[in-house]
Amino acid sequence: MPNEKKENMIEKIMNEPQPIPRKVPDYMRSKGGGWFWTGAMVMFAFLYEVITGLILLLYYEPSNAYASTEAFLSSTPFGSFILTTHLYGAYAMVVLVYIHLLRNLYEGAYKHPRESQWLTGVLLLVTTLGAGFFGYSMSGDVLSADATDVGRGIAGGFPVIGNWILGIFFGNGTQLSLFSRMLAWHIILVAVIGLLFAVHFFMAEYNTIMPKREESGYKAPAIDHDDGSYKPWYPYNLVYMIQLMLLTFGIIIIVPSILALLPGVPPLFSPFPQVSPTSPLAASVPAYPPWFLLFVYKELDFQFAQSLTPFWATVIFAGMPLVYLLILPYVDKSSSLKMRDRPITVSFAILGTIYLASLSLWGALTPGIAIANWKVALFFFLPGIAIISLTWVIADAMKKEKIHVRNAPWAFATMAIMAVSAFGSGMLILADIRAPSLLYTISMILTLMVTAISAVVVIAISRGIFTQRADVYKPMSKNAYTLAGSGFTASAIFILFEISVINPDTVFKTSLYAIGLGVILLIGGAVLRMYRATIYNE
Repeated sequence: MPNEKKENMIEKIMNEPQPIPRKVPDYMRSKGGGWFWTGAMVMFAFLYEVITGLILLLYYEPSNAYASTEAFLSSTPFGSFILTTHLYGAYAMVVLVYIHLLRNLYEGAYKHPRESQWLTGVLLLVTTLGAGFFGYSMSGDVLSADATDVGRGIAGGFPVIGNWILGIFFGNGTQLSLFSRMLAWHIILVAVIGLLFAVHFFMAEYNTIMPKREESGYKAPAIDHDDGSYKPWYPYNLVYMIQLMLLTFGIIIIVPSILALLPGVPPLFSPFPQVSPTSPLAASVPAYPPWFLLFVYKELDFQFAQSLTPFWATVIFAGMPLVYLLILPYVDKSSSLKMRDRPITVSFAILGTIYLASLSLWGALTPGIAIANWKVALFFFLPGIAIISLTWVIADAMKKEKIHVRNAPWAFATMAIMAVSAFGSGMLILADIRAPSLLYTISMILTLMVTAISAVVVIAISRGIFTQRADVYKPMSKNAYTLAGSGFTASAIFILFEISVINPDTVFKTSLYAIGLGVILLIGGAVLRMYRATIYNE
């Protein structure tokens, strides 16, 4: 037909005959749809890590790790920008992997037909933590030395072949072999992550993206079916992906760049390397591992764990949860996706979140301090009894329709947030009593506020206040979009002009440049969001 719109090459490749990536329903791109795309955000964080990591690789010298890191930081143009954002890009990736895994755990996305897809996701978590550990340890500062010492203890404790494994991962005892091995393993694990990403992506395309649970009648297998109303991947999803990428990159760049300008940032979150292990000041730096491994290191401080080797303590405390995640799809074989029908799985998900976050906070506030067995018992048993009981009560009330919860995953996740913030408040109060600090006081007030808000939400849920309601979306008018978009664009151009004249010869100036660049990326994401709302009605 002469009036038919002719697709260009990109549209044809993307949309016919079976698009890869697949088309998705509009609600996945609408308000609140970002939760469907946490995996894409992980991919963008990984992409940022690969780009900045390749630049760092050109300058890194395993024979003189600390000196080469400091030289790159202080002497290379934009060195502090690349190094600090690479670190926080890794942090963002770890956080996003956890969020992605927990969301899928609550939603039941491990059920048929996504068992293998779930396994690759768990392996992605493990390899991400491993790559993060080796990357963190490559700076050669006192914190990397402390982390490496614990890693050596764990590897060397492997029965029979411990010394062999120690040599494979940490070299023959010289600094050159140590940092050469860690660099090699960092690169190997990054390559494995890339491979797992590819496998995970194609499995997700093969199984289809998991739709809303109500779309499948809360039953597995939850398969998304194109009913003919789905919009083409190009340009709708492509524009949305660019929006997510700009926002992800912007946050990764802005956060460490702001921290770089602030005095007194705790070593655990400082974007810069600490002092050399041979420095007289090294003794004043707490022996922190990477924050994302604090839970493992704190478990090694348990009194009964100290009677074990670091290897066996790690196997018990980190290996058991990992085994649980790996076997979960084959243990929970019920077809129901309703959380009220999965109280055990939901309880374990909440407890896992509580233990992970609370142990990390405990490790941050009391690094290297032994914990008596009775405290360990209270820490594990009290939340366990409370959460399992409360989850069963809520699930039973939902079955009997005594309460109506609009969004069960958020409801149960709020319980975890409340428990973690309550534990954190208590730890911060004790820390502030022992060593009064403005940082402790402010953090304590914030965690108490989070605890109170979470408690109100849990009470509201238990009384059935949160019931199903329809969300009415009103698209932005074209006049409003034109006005707002013009203002944002003008602001971005102004910021671009200002940072273009900055000479990145100091950390301060480089950080200002990075903040400006990050703001421009966020503005770009916001403009695309408004564009989609106006033109695409999304």
